[in-house]
Amino acid sequence: MAGRKNRYGYQEYRGRGGGRARTVLLFIIALLAVLLAVGTAFMIVMGEYIEYTDGGIQINWPWMAGGPSAPPQFSDPVVLESEDVVVTVEPTPDPTPTPTPEPQYQPIGAVTVKASQLRDGSAAQKAAGAGADALVVEMKAANGKLAWQSAAELASTLGANAADNKTAEAVRALAQDGGLYLVARVHCFKDPGMANARIGTLRTPSGKVWYDRMGVCWTSPAEPQAVDYLSALCLELADMGFDEILLDSAGYPWDGEVNVLATGDNRPEDRTVPVSAFLARLSGELRERGVCLSVYAAEKLLPGDEVYTGLTADVLAGHSGRVWLDKRVDRAHYEAVLAAAGLDRPAARIVSPAASAGEGSWYN
Repeated sequence: MAGRKNRYGYQEYRGRGGGRARTVLLFIIALLAVLLAVGTAFMIVMGEYIEYTDGGIQINWPWMAGGPSAPPQFSDPVVLESEDVVVTVEPTPDPTPTPTPEPQYQPIGAVTVKASQLRDGSAAQKAAGAGADALVVEMKAANGKLAWQSAAELASTLGANAADNKTAEAVRALAQDGGLYLVARVHCFKDPGMANARIGTLRTPSGKVWYDRMGVCWTSPAEPQAVDYLSALCLELADMGFDEILLDSAGYPWDGEVNVLATGDNRPEDRTVPVSAFLARLSGELRERGVCLSVYAAEKLLPGDEVYTGLTADVLAGHSGRVWLDKRVDRAHYEAVLAAAGLDRPAARIVSPAASAGEGSWYN
């Protein structure tokens, strides 16, 4: 079906769906008119309930009881007064180490035996025959040799170890039996093995090696390597079963031409310093094992005289469990000077040769 022509001569086309589109358009216009009317009515009716605020439009619905909540009113803070509460936190005390009890020194009677007597079993018989309750055996000789095979590396380096461990086995057996008090005698710094190996060797001012009256050279108590070595040996003896370690030559030499010894790091002016440090270390180490440290003394302690060894009365009283005396010194004199230096119970703690012991501790 052809349409009519417009003013420009083109023919207009009227399709089949034109009526339907007009109907939809009229529906939309009618819907918008209804919505506009409803909105206008809502504004008229609800106008008194609408509030315009900075945050936008707010509607106060009439059916909400009490109306809108009032904003919170701020006031000054409430101050609660109370007494200051002081909380004291007591620090947790460090656990106090249990001190090692001081040994209860009793008078002893001792006999000196050889390592061979330990091994063949005759040492105990000798003690019984002398009425002694203690044995003294030399475990490190003045030539540096040991009566057992030490695990210390320096002992092997110096060739100081014994050929076997039979003496150590005999000591362990006696210690297990428990019938006798066992004392190991150890020569300390009179040791040609260490001195010849240039371990703290004592020398003259010209640098020559110094020798005592017996032709033996010494090492220094100030030499750390020497002190470490002696400490290791003494601890091995303690673990072996000895009750007491008796140190011989525990300081500097005093017998011989000591006037030609050089003064320096190895032999300072105040010789008590390295000697005291050495004894303090060993006494502490042995005390932890319940073993007594003792010192053999041969130098006379006279007022005003120089103490060449460094083993003064104060040093001996401060670090020795017992003091064993050489036959050349006087027991009464040592007992007096050591007691004045603070050594308690000197009768039990000073051990002298049997001929001069009286009722105190003795050895032969």
